[in-house]
Amino acid sequence: MRCGVDIGGTNTMIGLVDPNGKVIDYDCLKTGKYELAFDLVVTIAYSILRMAKVNQTKIESIGIGCPNINPETGIVERAANLKFKGPVSLLTEFRRYFPETPLFFENDARAAAWGEAVYGSAKGLKDFIVVTLGTGLGCGIMADGKLMSGSRGMAGELGHVICFPEGRECGCGRQGCLEQYVAANGIYRTYTELCQQLKQVPKAGDYRSLSILAKAGDSIAIDTYQRTGKILGTALANMACCYDPSHIFIFGGVAQAGEVLMEPTRQAFEKNLLFCYKNHIKLELSGLMATSKNAGILGAAALANMQ
Repeated sequence: MRCGVDIGGTNTMIGLVDPNGKVIDYDCLKTGKYELAFDLVVTIAYSILRMAKVNQTKIESIGIGCPNINPETGIVERAANLKFKGPVSLLTEFRRYFPETPLFFENDARAAAWGEAVYGSAKGLKDFIVVTLGTGLGCGIMADGKLMSGSRGMAGELGHVICFPEGRECGCGRQGCLEQYVAANGIYRTYTELCQQLKQVPKAGDYRSLSILAKAGDSIAIDTYQRTGKILGTALANMACCYDPSHIFIFGGVAQAGEVLMEPTRQAFEKNLLFCYKNHIKLELSGLMATSKNAGILGAAALANMQ
């Protein structure tokens, strides 16, 4: 049985995956509770061991997806959306509990891209991009059938492309990064700013309730997603110029908003695409999200397939 660990800025998902890609058991931790990587890994390890015992199975491999991790060294240099800023070696921490189990580390967005290729809508595709929208924003790029990693495993930091110079401050230390406008907290900030401008009391308490509000027809919530989609779609159109993908898949908690986000994103994407790409790139939700609420687990568990 393979194990997948998806470490996100808000939640850490842990699960056991059978050879058919079915998640047979899982656990969810609140990442923000853990100030130290050591404490988070201890809790993850005990969760894995508990699930293995309950399901009477042996863990064949563990795939760990984490923001800003070097897949070769297992070191998190500095993750803008995690409390432990690094550098910290997750390889060292996990080896304390799993000295002989094969461990595979990858940036969480690239793990999602690999999971899409193995279990999702990207089966058989050679050139595609998976954009992960959650607490932060990342992307995994598959080019000619190979997952793009970069010289230090840092390729795909789309969330830290500056789209508004001197704009909102980002956890990376710079200003105007894309994720400050289209990731979870950025979307909710846009909403509260609109409410303030219109002298309205916010009806939504976070981005999750905001999407429900938009689907119910609330004008300020809809306007928020229209603005978000315009920014995201334009950024994706720019990215298409660099990689010429056949498909772009949107993945993650924010993407669960569905068409209230996707419709304005598609409109801006098509409007801003270079002429030679128009009508040639499909922009759609991740197939993993449609088939499993534990999509991040599947992506991490699929890392063993890369070897």
